[in-house]
Amino acid sequence: MPKLNSQSQAKNLADQYLKLLADQKSLQSQIDQLKQQLADYCRENNTDNLVSGNTRLKVATGDHTVFPKAEEAGRNEVMKIMYDSQEWKYSVTFDIVKLGLVYDKNQLSEDLKDKLKPYIKSEPFIRVTTSKISYD
Repeated sequence: MPKLNSQSQAKNLADQYLKLLADQKSLQSQIDQLKQQLADYCRENNTDNLVSGNTRLKVATGDHTVFPKAEEAGRNEVMKIMYDSQEWKYSVTFDIVKLGLVYDKNQLSEDLKDKLKPYIKSEPFIRVTTSKISYD
């Protein structure tokens, strides 16, 4: 009998986990849509700060550089360019996110940037941060 209870408990745990994952996807989609609405509102009203009660939302938008992910075309070429360069320190484990950041911060040589240029695409981002407002 304990085996049935154990199997039932395992199924219940797995079901709960899968439901939460589905809920998480749905919530993330809603959050992304709301972030876009916040960005649109701020752009239309020429502001980047919104206040709700004692919380301030700061909305930042822009583009950041991204390189091909592991399964995307051009990834191996970008890795070879980086391995062959003397600037490997910027992405020791071949961290494409970090490589995009140092590219955006102009920390790579012009020669290396030129070699990487064909593999670059620009992705928009919206960042919303919150902070408490003190009325002291």
